[in-house]
Amino acid sequence: MQPINPEDPRSPYIQIAASIRAAILSGELEPEAQLPTGDELAKFFGVTRATIGSAVRILREEGFVRSQAGGGVYVSGQASLPIPPGETHPLTGMAAFLFETGHLKNIPRSGWLLLGIAQPETVAEHSFRVGLVGIALAGLEGADPGRTAALCLMHDVHETRIGDVPSVGRAYVTTAVPEAVTAHQTSGMPDEIAKVFQEITAEYEATETLESRVAHDADKIETLLQAAEYETRGYATKPWRDTSIESLWTDSGKQLAQAIIATDPRSWWTAFASSYHELRAGTRARQGGRN
Repeated sequence: MQPINPEDPRSPYIQIAASIRAAILSGELEPEAQLPTGDELAKFFGVTRATIGSAVRILREEGFVRSQAGGGVYVSGQASLPIPPGETHPLTGMAAFLFETGHLKNIPRSGWLLLGIAQPETVAEHSFRVGLVGIALAGLEGADPGRTAALCLMHDVHETRIGDVPSVGRAYVTTAVPEAVTAHQTSGMPDEIAKVFQEITAEYEATETLESRVAHDADKIETLLQAAEYETRGYATKPWRDTSIESLWTDSGKQLAQAIIATDPRSWWTAFASSYHELRAGTRARQGGRN
Protein backbone atom coordinates (compact mmCIF):
# COMPACT_ATOMS: atom_id res chain seq x y z
CA MET A 1 0.00 0.00 0.00
CA GLN A 2 1.11 3.54 -0.73
CA PRO A 3 1.08 6.23 1.99
CA ILE A 4 -0.92 9.45 1.69
CA ASN A 5 0.55 12.11 -0.56
CA PRO A 6 0.32 15.52 1.20
CA GLU A 7 0.22 17.26 -2.19
CA ASP A 8 -2.75 15.22 -3.39
CA PRO A 9 -5.86 17.44 -3.23
CA ARG A 10 -8.15 14.49 -2.54
CA SER A 11 -9.44 13.91 0.98
CA PRO A 12 -7.31 11.50 3.05
CA TYR A 13 -10.03 8.83 3.24
CA ILE A 14 -10.35 8.89 -0.58
CA GLN A 15 -6.58 8.45 -0.92
CA ILE A 16 -6.59 5.60 1.60
CA ALA A 17 -9.41 3.80 -0.20
CA ALA A 18 -7.51 4.22 -3.48
CA SER A 19 -4.32 2.87 -1.91
CA ILE A 20 -6.00 -0.23 -0.50
CA ARG A 21 -7.97 -0.76 -3.73
CA ALA A 22 -4.73 -0.63 -5.75
CA ALA A 23 -3.14 -3.16 -3.39
CA ILE A 24 -6.07 -5.50 -4.01
CA LEU A 25 -6.00 -5.03 -7.79
CA SER A 26 -2.25 -5.63 -7.95
CA GLY A 27 -2.43 -8.79 -5.87
CA GLU A 28 -0.50 -7.31 -2.95
CA LEU A 29 -3.61 -8.05 -0.90
CA GLU A 30 -4.94 -11.40 -2.09
CA PRO A 31 -8.57 -12.58 -2.01
CA GLU A 32 -9.67 -13.54 1.52
CA ALA A 33 -6.60 -11.81 3.06
CA GLN A 34 -7.28 -9.89 6.26
CA LEU A 35 -6.54 -6.17 6.21
CA PRO A 36 -4.36 -4.72 8.95
CA THR A 37 -6.34 -3.59 11.99
CA GLY A 38 -7.88 -0.14 12.13
CA ASP A 39 -5.16 0.99 14.55
CA GLU A 40 -2.42 -0.36 12.28
CA LEU A 41 -3.90 1.35 9.23
CA ALA A 42 -4.34 4.61 11.16
CA LYS A 43 -0.68 4.50 12.19
CA PHE A 44 0.51 3.64 8.67
CA PHE A 45 -1.47 6.42 6.99
CA GLY A 46 -1.10 8.91 9.87
CA VAL A 47 -4.83 9.50 10.29
CA THR A 48 -7.58 8.82 12.80
CA ARG A 49 -9.55 5.60 13.12
CA ALA A 50 -12.61 7.49 11.90
CA THR A 51 -10.83 8.32 8.62
CA ILE A 52 -9.89 4.67 8.18
CA GLY A 53 -13.51 3.74 8.80
CA SER A 54 -14.65 6.08 6.01
CA ALA A 55 -12.15 4.53 3.59
CA VAL A 56 -13.17 0.99 4.47
CA ARG A 57 -16.83 1.90 4.03
CA ILE A 58 -16.14 2.97 0.42
CA LEU A 59 -14.33 -0.27 -0.32
CA ARG A 60 -17.08 -2.31 1.29
CA GLU A 61 -19.74 -0.56 -0.80
CA GLU A 62 -17.69 -1.21 -3.93
CA GLY A 63 -17.44 -4.89 -3.03
CA PHE A 64 -13.67 -4.98 -2.56
CA VAL A 65 -13.78 -5.88 1.15
CA ARG A 66 -16.19 -7.39 3.64
CA SER A 67 -16.40 -6.98 7.40
CA GLN A 68 -16.68 -9.96 9.69
CA ALA A 69 -18.28 -9.37 13.07
CA GLY A 70 -15.56 -9.43 15.70
CA GLY A 71 -13.04 -10.66 13.14
CA GLY A 72 -11.79 -7.70 11.16
CA VAL A 73 -11.99 -6.73 7.48
CA TYR A 74 -11.18 -9.14 4.63
CA VAL A 75 -10.57 -8.82 0.91
CA SER A 76 -13.57 -10.17 -0.97
CA GLY A 77 -13.05 -13.43 -2.81
CA GLN A 78 -15.32 -12.19 -5.59
CA ALA A 79 -15.74 -8.44 -5.93
CA SER A 80 -19.28 -7.40 -6.77
CA LEU A 81 -19.74 -3.89 -8.04
CA PRO A 82 -22.76 -1.93 -6.78
CA ILE A 83 -25.95 -2.51 -8.78
CA PRO A 84 -27.42 0.73 -10.18
CA PRO A 85 -30.93 1.66 -9.09
CA GLY A 86 -33.86 0.19 -10.98
CA GLU A 87 -34.39 -3.03 -12.85
CA THR A 88 -31.21 -4.73 -14.06
CA HIS A 89 -31.07 -7.71 -16.40
CA PRO A 90 -29.22 -10.60 -14.71
CA LEU A 91 -26.81 -10.88 -17.66
CA THR A 92 -26.04 -7.15 -17.94
CA GLY A 93 -22.63 -7.78 -16.43
CA MET A 94 -21.86 -10.40 -19.05
CA ALA A 95 -22.94 -8.04 -21.83
CA ALA A 96 -20.63 -5.36 -20.41
CA PHE A 97 -17.75 -7.86 -20.32
CA LEU A 98 -18.31 -8.80 -23.95
CA PHE A 99 -18.39 -5.13 -24.96
CA GLU A 100 -15.14 -4.70 -23.05
CA THR A 101 -13.46 -7.58 -24.85
CA GLY A 102 -14.35 -5.87 -28.12
CA HIS A 103 -11.93 -3.12 -27.09
CA LEU A 104 -9.12 -5.59 -27.82
CA LYS A 105 -9.80 -4.79 -31.49
CA ASN A 106 -8.56 -1.25 -30.77
CA ILE A 107 -5.41 -2.14 -28.84
CA PRO A 108 -2.30 -2.61 -31.00
CA ARG A 109 0.34 -5.16 -30.11
CA SER A 110 2.75 -2.53 -28.83
CA GLY A 111 6.00 -4.42 -29.37
CA TRP A 112 5.67 -4.08 -33.13
CA LEU A 113 5.53 -0.29 -32.79
CA LEU A 114 9.24 -0.45 -31.87
CA LEU A 115 9.90 -1.55 -35.45
CA GLY A 116 8.09 1.45 -36.85
CA ILE A 117 5.03 -0.52 -37.97
CA ALA A 118 2.39 2.19 -37.99
CA GLN A 119 -0.64 -0.08 -37.81
CA PRO A 120 0.41 -3.43 -36.31
CA GLU A 121 -1.95 -6.28 -35.54
CA THR A 122 -4.35 -5.75 -32.65
CA VAL A 123 -4.53 -7.87 -29.51
CA ALA A 124 -7.82 -9.31 -30.79
CA GLU A 125 -6.25 -10.34 -34.11
CA HIS A 126 -3.35 -11.94 -32.26
CA SER A 127 -5.67 -13.84 -29.92
CA PHE A 128 -7.74 -15.24 -32.80
CA ARG A 129 -4.77 -16.99 -34.38
CA VAL A 130 -3.38 -18.01 -30.98
CA GLY A 131 -6.62 -19.96 -30.55
CA LEU A 132 -6.18 -21.77 -33.86
CA VAL A 133 -2.53 -22.54 -33.15
CA GLY A 134 -3.57 -23.83 -29.73
CA ILE A 135 -6.06 -26.25 -31.27
CA ALA A 136 -3.37 -27.55 -33.65
CA LEU A 137 -0.76 -27.97 -30.91
CA ALA A 138 -3.29 -29.59 -28.59
CA GLY A 139 -3.91 -32.24 -31.23
CA LEU A 140 -0.18 -32.92 -31.50
CA GLU A 141 0.40 -32.99 -27.74
CA GLY A 142 -2.69 -34.97 -26.77
CA ALA A 143 -4.21 -32.02 -24.88
CA ASP A 144 -7.88 -31.01 -24.79
CA PRO A 145 -8.37 -28.78 -27.88
CA GLY A 146 -11.45 -27.01 -26.51
CA ARG A 147 -9.89 -26.17 -23.17
CA THR A 148 -6.68 -25.06 -24.88
CA ALA A 149 -8.62 -22.79 -27.25
CA ALA A 150 -10.43 -21.24 -24.26
CA LEU A 151 -7.12 -20.53 -22.54
CA CYS A 152 -5.76 -18.97 -25.74
CA LEU A 153 -8.78 -16.72 -26.25
CA MET A 154 -8.64 -15.44 -22.66
CA HIS A 155 -4.88 -15.06 -22.32
CA ASP A 156 -4.75 -11.32 -23.13
CA VAL A 157 -8.27 -10.19 -22.17
CA HIS A 158 -6.91 -8.37 -19.11
CA GLU A 159 -5.15 -5.98 -21.51
CA THR A 160 -8.40 -4.06 -22.00
CA ARG A 161 -7.54 -2.46 -18.65
CA ILE A 162 -3.74 -2.44 -18.43
CA GLY A 163 -2.89 -2.23 -22.15
CA ASP A 164 -0.22 -4.24 -23.95
CA VAL A 165 3.00 -3.38 -22.11
CA PRO A 166 5.98 -3.79 -24.50
CA SER A 167 9.02 -5.78 -23.45
CA VAL A 168 11.07 -2.63 -22.88
CA GLY A 169 8.49 -1.39 -20.39
CA ARG A 170 8.17 -4.53 -18.29
CA ALA A 171 11.38 -3.79 -16.41
CA TYR A 172 9.89 -0.49 -15.20
CA VAL A 173 6.12 -0.97 -15.04
CA THR A 174 4.22 -3.01 -12.47
CA THR A 175 0.60 -3.82 -13.33
CA ALA A 176 -2.19 -5.70 -11.62
CA VAL A 177 -1.88 -9.46 -12.01
CA PRO A 178 -4.18 -10.94 -14.71
CA GLU A 179 -6.16 -12.94 -12.14
CA ALA A 180 -7.06 -9.74 -10.26
CA VAL A 181 -8.06 -7.96 -13.47
CA THR A 182 -10.27 -10.86 -14.56
CA ALA A 183 -11.94 -10.90 -11.14
CA HIS A 184 -13.00 -7.29 -11.59
CA GLN A 185 -13.85 -7.61 -15.28
CA THR A 186 -16.31 -10.37 -14.41
CA SER A 187 -17.59 -8.83 -11.18
CA GLY A 188 -21.01 -8.01 -12.64
CA MET A 189 -21.69 -11.55 -13.85
CA PRO A 190 -23.54 -14.31 -12.04
CA ASP A 191 -20.99 -16.05 -9.82
CA GLU A 192 -21.13 -19.38 -11.65
CA ILE A 193 -20.27 -17.69 -14.96
CA ALA A 194 -17.62 -15.40 -13.51
CA LYS A 195 -15.95 -18.47 -12.00
CA VAL A 196 -15.55 -20.02 -15.46
CA PHE A 197 -13.58 -17.04 -16.80
CA GLN A 198 -11.57 -16.64 -13.59
CA GLU A 199 -10.54 -20.30 -13.58
CA ILE A 200 -9.41 -20.06 -17.21
CA THR A 201 -7.17 -17.08 -16.43
CA ALA A 202 -5.78 -18.73 -13.29
CA GLU A 203 -5.00 -21.95 -15.17
CA TYR A 204 -3.24 -20.09 -17.98
CA GLU A 205 -1.09 -18.05 -15.59
CA ALA A 206 -0.12 -21.08 -13.45
CA THR A 207 1.19 -23.10 -16.45
CA GLU A 208 0.70 -26.33 -14.47
CA THR A 209 -1.57 -28.19 -16.90
CA LEU A 210 -0.63 -29.50 -20.32
CA GLU A 211 -3.33 -27.29 -21.86
CA SER A 212 -1.87 -24.16 -20.27
CA ARG A 213 1.64 -24.95 -21.47
CA VAL A 214 0.31 -25.60 -24.97
CA ALA A 215 -1.58 -22.28 -24.82
CA HIS A 216 1.62 -20.45 -23.85
CA ASP A 217 3.38 -22.08 -26.79
CA ALA A 218 0.52 -21.04 -29.06
CA ASP A 219 1.05 -17.44 -27.96
CA LYS A 220 4.74 -17.63 -28.89
CA ILE A 221 4.08 -19.47 -32.15
CA GLU A 222 1.61 -16.79 -33.22
CA THR A 223 4.24 -14.13 -32.50
CA LEU A 224 6.71 -16.13 -34.60
CA LEU A 225 4.21 -16.30 -37.46
CA GLN A 226 3.57 -12.57 -37.30
CA ALA A 227 7.28 -11.82 -37.14
CA ALA A 228 7.85 -13.90 -40.28
CA GLU A 229 5.05 -12.02 -42.05
CA TYR A 230 6.42 -8.62 -41.04
CA GLU A 231 9.89 -9.68 -42.16
CA THR A 232 8.59 -10.16 -45.71
CA ARG A 233 7.65 -6.47 -45.57
CA GLY A 234 11.22 -5.49 -44.75
CA TYR A 235 11.11 -5.26 -40.94
CA ALA A 236 13.95 -6.67 -38.85
CA THR A 237 12.06 -9.11 -36.62
CA LYS A 238 14.89 -11.46 -35.60
CA PRO A 239 14.73 -10.55 -31.86
CA TRP A 240 11.01 -11.42 -31.80
CA ARG A 241 11.62 -14.68 -33.64
CA ASP A 242 14.50 -15.69 -31.38
CA THR A 243 12.73 -14.96 -28.09
CA SER A 244 9.57 -16.73 -29.27
CA ILE A 245 11.49 -19.91 -30.09
CA GLU A 246 13.51 -19.80 -26.86
CA SER A 247 10.30 -19.60 -24.79
CA LEU A 248 8.64 -22.74 -26.15
CA TRP A 249 7.72 -25.53 -23.71
CA THR A 250 6.54 -28.44 -25.82
CA ASP A 251 8.24 -30.63 -28.41
CA SER A 252 5.36 -30.04 -30.80
CA GLY A 253 5.78 -26.30 -30.42
CA LYS A 254 9.47 -26.54 -31.22
CA GLN A 255 8.81 -28.71 -34.26
CA LEU A 256 6.13 -26.35 -35.53
CA ALA A 257 8.53 -23.43 -35.06
CA GLN A 258 11.07 -25.19 -37.28
CA ALA A 259 8.42 -25.68 -39.95
CA ILE A 260 7.42 -22.01 -39.78
CA ILE A 261 11.03 -20.88 -40.18
CA ALA A 262 11.36 -23.09 -43.27
CA THR A 263 8.11 -21.88 -44.86
CA ASP A 264 7.54 -18.76 -46.94
CA PRO A 265 4.60 -16.87 -45.37
CA ARG A 266 3.24 -16.30 -48.87
CA SER A 267 3.40 -19.94 -49.92
CA TRP A 268 -0.23 -20.65 -49.03
CA TRP A 269 -1.51 -18.66 -51.97
CA THR A 270 1.33 -18.89 -54.56
CA ALA A 271 0.10 -22.19 -56.01
CA PHE A 272 -3.41 -20.82 -56.16
CA ALA A 273 -2.21 -17.60 -57.80
CA SER A 274 -0.19 -19.43 -60.44
CA SER A 275 -3.28 -21.38 -61.49
CA TYR A 276 -5.79 -18.55 -61.08
CA HIS A 277 -6.76 -18.26 -64.74
CA GLU A 278 -7.20 -22.00 -65.12
CA LEU A 279 -9.31 -22.13 -61.96
CA ARG A 280 -11.53 -19.33 -63.22
CA ALA A 281 -11.88 -21.00 -66.61
CA GLY A 282 -12.90 -24.24 -64.94
CA THR A 283 -15.47 -22.42 -62.79
CA ARG A 284 -17.00 -20.73 -65.83
CA ALA A 285 -17.15 -24.04 -67.66
CA ARG A 286 -18.99 -25.71 -64.77
CA GLN A 287 -21.40 -22.81 -64.49
CA GLY A 288 -22.05 -22.96 -68.22
CA GLY A 289 -22.68 -26.68 -67.97
CA ARG A 290 -25.36 -26.13 -65.33
CA ASN A 291 -27.09 -23.55 -67.48
